[in-house]
Amino acid sequence: MPKVTNEDVIKEKLDYIGLNLEKIPEFFKKPINIEYSPIKAYEENGYKVYKYIPISKIQILLTPSNRMNTIKEKYSKASNLISYLLPEKEENIIRYTTFLKMLKTVKIEEIEEVGEEQKKLSKQIPFKVKFEENYLWQIYYSDIQDIYFMLVPTNDLEYATFFYLLKKQIEYSKTKKEEMIFVPICYENYSNKYLKNLEISDIEKYLWFFTKHWPNIYEVFDKKGDLTIQIIGETFVYEGISSVYKIKLENKEEAIKFYKVLKALFILSTELPHYYKFTVKIDRYGYLEFRYNNKKITYDTMLLMMNNEYDKAKNEIMKLGKDQIQMETELEELKIISKERDEEYLLKEKQIATYLECRKTFFGRVKYFFKAKKMKKNLKEEKIEKEKSKIEIKKDIPKMNFVKREYYTIEDIIKIYKELDEIRLKVKNLTLDTKALKSKIENMETKIKNANLYIQEIDKHEKSIFEFWKFANKDEKLMLNEAINEDTISSKKIQKVYNYEEDLEEIGMLVDKKQRTIFTKQDLDYIYISSTEILSILNNINNEDILKNSLENLKNEFQKQRILFSSNKPDIFGDVQEDSTKILGNKKHRENLKDKLKILDINNNTSLEEYKDKLNKVLINVNNCLNKKKELPIIPIYLASTTEDNLKGLKTVNINPEKAIKECEDSSQINLYKINMDENTKIIYFSNCIYYDNDNKTLPLGMDVATKGLINLEGYEIKEIYKDDFRINTEVNEFKFTTQKINLYEIELNIKEK
Repeated sequence: MPKVTNEDVIKEKLDYIGLNLEKIPEFFKKPINIEYSPIKAYEENGYKVYKYIPISKIQILLTPSNRMNTIKEKYSKASNLISYLLPEKEENIIRYTTFLKMLKTVKIEEIEEVGEEQKKLSKQIPFKVKFEENYLWQIYYSDIQDIYFMLVPTNDLEYATFFYLLKKQIEYSKTKKEEMIFVPICYENYSNKYLKNLEISDIEKYLWFFTKHWPNIYEVFDKKGDLTIQIIGETFVYEGISSVYKIKLENKEEAIKFYKVLKALFILSTELPHYYKFTVKIDRYGYLEFRYNNKKITYDTMLLMMNNEYDKAKNEIMKLGKDQIQMETELEELKIISKERDEEYLLKEKQIATYLECRKTFFGRVKYFFKAKKMKKNLKEEKIEKEKSKIEIKKDIPKMNFVKREYYTIEDIIKIYKELDEIRLKVKNLTLDTKALKSKIENMETKIKNANLYIQEIDKHEKSIFEFWKFANKDEKLMLNEAINEDTISSKKIQKVYNYEEDLEEIGMLVDKKQRTIFTKQDLDYIYISSTEILSILNNINNEDILKNSLENLKNEFQKQRILFSSNKPDIFGDVQEDSTKILGNKKHRENLKDKLKILDINNNTSLEEYKDKLNKVLINVNNCLNKKKELPIIPIYLASTTEDNLKGLKTVNINPEKAIKECEDSSQINLYKINMDENTKIIYFSNCIYYDNDNKTLPLGMDVATKGLINLEGYEIKEIYKDDFRINTEVNEFKFTTQKINLYEIELNIKEK
């Protein structure tokens, strides 16, 4: 076989790209001297502009630098491609050699991959706009000359995009057939054609506020030069579940409307946070939408919404105004009653104080007896109704300066809700004052009642001086305590509710430690069986066909293991391994993973009856383990299904809703059941001890293998307490995303009464 030389490799690649170094196409011999001034204020945080560019309109410049060098350095050293192709001049010999080295380095397969990618890009723009290895396209635009140029750093090792463009330009020089490439434009700022830079910057901040992720905003020009603004970001759609989203603005009117709506939502959310909570959702096409009271918000619907919101605030202000007048009137009445009660109590208090002082001496008792006879208890109760009549009842609320417009503005909304806040605060204070005054009057009436009882007790003994003398001479205190009615407060043990995102490590350690103490070795083995695909067999244990298929599959696994581990020659190490250390949750251990075939004792001779008998034991044992008192952490659990689940039998649940959904990622519609646990919920978590034996006592605590658990729904009555839906975008490839609809059912489990 003849030896392949460097010359052969270079010739093959020159032939592939169609370049004859002895006959350079005229297309490359008349380069344009590029005038380019990089934007000083450009913020290099990724590409902002993507365009389809005719390959004939791109000048190629090579620069002896690295891609990571500054644009100023790369541009200052750049030379036209022709100077690297003609070694006639002495100063070009080094450049010519560099070009040949680049040609030798590049692989034809890499150039073909770029070509395949550009074929796809010519038909469809990626969902996320940017594509794999787009950074290799170092293409710039000179607004001075209205021309594009490619800077090729010769010190890099990736030249596939350069040689692909060179190949296409050579083809164009021969056929004059124009082709376009879809590429990012380096150091290109937004065109301000639809939105100004400041407005785009605002959109970034507003979207971060609502989604809690910073978006990427691109200006994308299609083959006709028509512009769309495409916004790509990520948002939380439900608890810890996030999804990619897209926003596409196809014209100036659409862009301005979107900006205005987003700005309005931001202002309302920040100025009136206790009134407005806007939610974000993914629509059926994978685009982001905003909702208020579960209704989609657009520019047109927002105008109507603001009218409704203004009217709603206006009506509430009118109602609260009436309430305010009534409460002010009631408060004035209560103040009069309170004053009367104070005066009444002071008189009774004075009478009691006089008695207590007089009873200290002989003459004092005699004096009080004859004085009390003259001043017969005649405490006049002036009628409160007379005082009430003096209060002027206001019938009309103060006039409010409500504006009348066809469409209300954000300024109007903020103003009227600030007024609503003020009147709400007044009504709240009046409510508190009224409540406090009523409580004071009630306490005072109790004191008056007790004082009356005290005075009545004294009056009983005023029939004769001797009886009064005898009563006053007693050294006894009258016990006239008021009765206190207190609401019975039920004491309930407060339990910590965990969050899987923040507390997963703590949950795993608590669960694993607890389950190791309450479960036996056999318990753990049988629970492991329920964590495998055999769980579905346990739920259909009386179906003979399903049992037969399951046993057949297990026997096939057994046979494969037997073949794998059998050998004609003995192993000199025997059962001793070179290194038995394993890693679990970043911790080392020397334990073995459980084997379902060994636990179920499966071999080629296992009969169907033996298999069923073994599964029955597993089923009984697992249910017994579920019923053991465990006092495990309380945390919401999730069950995902592609069909309407009957919610019966043994079920595998997940404490991570995102992982639960991913198990059904091939389906366009998923039912997600959120189960709210309490202290009575019977569950087993699949912690580390479920998957591994711990013979060497080195198994780390935690839930490092899975975030799943096992529950038996047969013993519960299921109550649906909430229902909703949301969507997530799942990436198929860079050109295709599928949108999945998630039907959410929040349920509670109540233990069935036997």
